[in-house]
Amino acid sequence: MINIHLDANDGVPRYGEVFQLGVPLRQGSLSPQDSVALVDSQTSEKIPCQASPLTTWPDGSVRWLKLQFLADLLPREQRTVQLQSSAASITPSDPLVYTRNRDGLNIDTGTARFHLPADTAGWTYLGHHEPIHHEIVLSTKGEKSCGIRVDGDWRVLDQGAVSLSCETQGWFVNGGARLARFFCRLTFYRDSNTVKVDVGLHNPKRAQHPGGLWDLGDPGSVYFEAMKITANVSNICQVRLTPEPGKPVAEENTGSMLLYQDSSGGENWNSINHVNAAGDVTTRFRGYRITADNKVVSTGDRASPIITISNLKTTIQATLPNFWQNFPSSIGAYSGQLVVGLFPGEASEEYELQGGERKTQTAYFHYGDKADALAWTLAPKIPVVDAKQYQESQAFPWFSAGVSHGPLDDLIQQGLDGSSNFFAKREIIDEYGWRNFGDIFADHETFFQSEAEPPLVSHYNNQYDAIYGFARQFALTGDRRWYELMDDLAKHVRDIDIYHTDEDRSEYNHGLFWHTDHYVPAHTATHRTYSRYNKTSSVRGQTGGGPAEEHCYTTGLLYHYLITGEAESKDAVLELACWIRTLYEGSNSLAEALKDIIRYDLPKLKAILSGQTISRHRYVFNRGTGNYLNTLIDAHLVDPGGPWLGVAERVIANTVHPADEISRRGLLAVERRWSYVVFLSSMARYLLVKGESGVYDQAYYYGLRSFCHYTRWMVRHERPFSRDPCDLSSPNGTWVAQEVRKSMLLFLASKFDPEYQPQYLEKARFFLNHVTRSLSEIESDERAYSRILIILMQNYGPHNLGESFRLPVRHPEVIGGQDEKPPNLTIAVLLGRSGLRLKKAILDFDLRKEKAWLQARLGK
Repeated sequence: MINIHLDANDGVPRYGEVFQLGVPLRQGSLSPQDSVALVDSQTSEKIPCQASPLTTWPDGSVRWLKLQFLADLLPREQRTVQLQSSAASITPSDPLVYTRNRDGLNIDTGTARFHLPADTAGWTYLGHHEPIHHEIVLSTKGEKSCGIRVDGDWRVLDQGAVSLSCETQGWFVNGGARLARFFCRLTFYRDSNTVKVDVGLHNPKRAQHPGGLWDLGDPGSVYFEAMKITANVSNICQVRLTPEPGKPVAEENTGSMLLYQDSSGGENWNSINHVNAAGDVTTRFRGYRITADNKVVSTGDRASPIITISNLKTTIQATLPNFWQNFPSSIGAYSGQLVVGLFPGEASEEYELQGGERKTQTAYFHYGDKADALAWTLAPKIPVVDAKQYQESQAFPWFSAGVSHGPLDDLIQQGLDGSSNFFAKREIIDEYGWRNFGDIFADHETFFQSEAEPPLVSHYNNQYDAIYGFARQFALTGDRRWYELMDDLAKHVRDIDIYHTDEDRSEYNHGLFWHTDHYVPAHTATHRTYSRYNKTSSVRGQTGGGPAEEHCYTTGLLYHYLITGEAESKDAVLELACWIRTLYEGSNSLAEALKDIIRYDLPKLKAILSGQTISRHRYVFNRGTGNYLNTLIDAHLVDPGGPWLGVAERVIANTVHPADEISRRGLLAVERRWSYVVFLSSMARYLLVKGESGVYDQAYYYGLRSFCHYTRWMVRHERPFSRDPCDLSSPNGTWVAQEVRKSMLLFLASKFDPEYQPQYLEKARFFLNHVTRSLSEIESDERAYSRILIILMQNYGPHNLGESFRLPVRHPEVIGGQDEKPPNLTIAVLLGRSGLRLKKAILDFDLRKEKAWLQARLGK
């Protein structure tokens, strides 16, 4: 029995609120053929629920279970529901009903009926008195509406006892030419008149990014004037608009009223964060305005509106969650329509959707006059599973519940309760607006600024895995603020930070943009690193680039998927896994193969012929390869039937060896080699996954022996980065925080290599004490910088594993490589590699692919 806690800690009544979450389960506790029941802990009343596996354990049992249910909550009510299992089919016998014909889909929720036409991105509510037709409209300059071409019929994505989701995709067409892709996803609920609408707009074209610079105004961008959802309602006789909780309701009987949010409404609403391609700030006034018959009747700062419109026969309500956060936004009624402005035409200028960029927004519609029917959508309650369940299931690695609050926890708690917490950071540069919301202000990039200077605009993006850190803290504490930070950032990364295109270089397509360039403003590069306005970079000799492996993070997206059940995050994990694999292994074009042989293999051949000793390892021993390995493991966890684990084992075999001469690898050169610990941490995850499967094969023992060979070396040789400040170009608190990686890695090593446990624990505690003591002694805001807190959160956990905690490990007879020779490269091996690469490229030769490879690099 698993407790799920619902806490309505506000004065809002909640009717038919939708709850969806992932529940971690112990291996062997639930078969995919078993069913589950949800019971109210006080009344023992059964609550209808819908369940399906998110991931499975190696034995086929359910590892994470997606759970959906509806519930009412009174104001300030605290309620616990309990998940129970029983032996029956997990698939409910009474899913929501739909029928399909040549005209489209027909759906009956039990209290409402809907029709989804096959040839459009719209739907019709079939009310008792009159139908209400909805459509998604995109318009270009001059309010010219675009045409729509759908790819096919509506697809049913999920069907169960609680909900039914379906989706259509296609193109907006302007003058016969494709302008942008879209998708529309509708979710209907049993015995409910509420519909959830997810709409995404996507520019699949590549950016031209001349010189590796990614500023607004790029030729690959798409421009449009407005995007909205409309609902046709004839003879509107009343409009009621609640702009935000606690504010007076605006009413109008003429059928014409609009609430428009132009900016965030915060103190820095006109921040230079909100600039167009010319560098001009686009926000015009603070907050929102309500107009009726084109006259301003009310103003405010931050709207969270619900609109209700009625005629003599019908009432319809609508809302757009995160309304002010994703400005510009609008909601209103005019010209016989209810209008939800996802990108309202009232903004100061056209919208620019960059190449490979997309934006997804969610609206809710309710059909009926029930008061407060949509109130819950403005601040949904987050279901909380006991931290003990995460520990007992071990579905979250290195997780311990109920441990005492220590110095590391005190430092991390600044992220919620400190004066410079993550929510307060948003206000500093006004990290809001449809492109920015969810990202984190990278305040650590202001390190060299004087107090008199305004903080430069810098976006954290993916410098380290903040999503994973937030997810772990939410699971540990149940504090819903961590969930909010995780959810907002995951959605931003999925839409804005991933380069969703097939048309650019293979090493860029579907890749992850890294953080804004160090210590310089983002200017018009938005979240894409390099701007033409910055004549210099923090990396000497580098002034441009694109998506890169050293800041590829997928584990946060993996756990966002598992905690929330949102399949879009799973899709993002696999999208990034395919990208980073192509980046490392190549696209198999002949031109690329020849380039790599000339660039990499020939210099090695010359070195060998000159008498030098060259390592056989193919991959660089750094965080880039560590992220590659980690991403492959994440992909394996959501797609165990894929090739990911086999690729991961090849990466390990070609990066480290149990007989490596570690002294020759220069790992103590701090600035250049510190990140080797990232790779070793990824190896620990690989060993855990292999151990869970019970497959102790040659690849496993090779990995374990190599891992212990290096971690034992760390015990003997590693020292604090600050031991010799001359090794650092910029000594600061971040280097102190990075020491936590060594500490947590050594705590894990004590579990994988118990023979050496006392030495590991002594060194691990030394580094952890060094981190917490040194950061606590910093009196400035530096210890609460985004980067420092996220490094601490991302690596949290192994230090709390008690002596009774056991990993699934089987030990080899020999740890080191005493019986083996160092893996040196020979001419025969090198020529074999080159020949194999050429052979694959020739067998896979395609003139169109070769042409595309060349054109992508020539910018054509």
